[in-house]
Amino acid sequence: MDIDLLRTFCQLADDKNFRVASEHLYITQSALTKKIQRLEEHLNVSLFDRGRHGAELTPMGNVLLPEAKRVLKGFESFQRLAKFVAEGTSGHLNIGFGISSFHEAPNYIAKFKQEFPNVHVTLNDYPSHQLVEELLLGSLQLGFDRLPVDPPLTAIPLFSDRLAIAIHEDEKINFDNLWGSLSQYNYLGLSRSKNPTLNKHITNYLWEAKQRPAVIEEANDIVTALALVSARLGYTIIPASVARISQPQIRFIPLTGEHAEWSVGLLWNADIADPVRQSFIQKVES
Repeated sequence: MDIDLLRTFCQLADDKNFRVASEHLYITQSALTKKIQRLEEHLNVSLFDRGRHGAELTPMGNVLLPEAKRVLKGFESFQRLAKFVAEGTSGHLNIGFGISSFHEAPNYIAKFKQEFPNVHVTLNDYPSHQLVEELLLGSLQLGFDRLPVDPPLTAIPLFSDRLAIAIHEDEKINFDNLWGSLSQYNYLGLSRSKNPTLNKHITNYLWEAKQRPAVIEEANDIVTALALVSARLGYTIIPASVARISQPQIRFIPLTGEHAEWSVGLLWNADIADPVRQSFIQKVES
């Protein structure tokens, strides 16, 4: 059914006069009459009693009017929402982040929400490989993660992170002979299957540093690795940014070298158009 016919019905019901209603609708009385007749034919009911004093609703018209107004109001709300979504000022954003952006991602979102309060934002953490997969599938609209990325993903570089040794503060470390000192402690690795991207980064760094520590125990995630370090079961290698959420008794020793540092950026799938996502990107770039 043409929503314009419902709009005509509601206007005439309010005005109770064909001339007045036609003026409000900016159409001729003849056009108004034809619209009402078309709606009555479609519904197979008579909506108005026409007399010298104007147009009065029939009993069926009285029954249908409240629902017609509800439908019309809902459609107008839908039109407004569609306009806001097209402009990128309303809608939903599903955003993923990695451990390196644990603090930065919420800050960017908070600034965005100040300007776009009608956009609902969902934020969840993902391992790098899963975050990239969700962006490619379109399940995530944006992600904060390590760079570089491959097409169709594209990114804006935002800040950098680096690898660091995490070890209990009570363990004795000779910074002039770091790896010699660490050799007396167990190396706690991260699961290769659960953290393939970070593991590859760590492996490349260890090859560069010519170090081959044997993994004594594996943790499925960084939080578990920190718990093992806190219990003085050894040391691990994780992003230095994790220090912000770590237990106070864990010491972080930043590492240097070509493979020790990486850029973190805002990622998205360039093959998928999204006005709301574009508004977020523009806010980050500004």
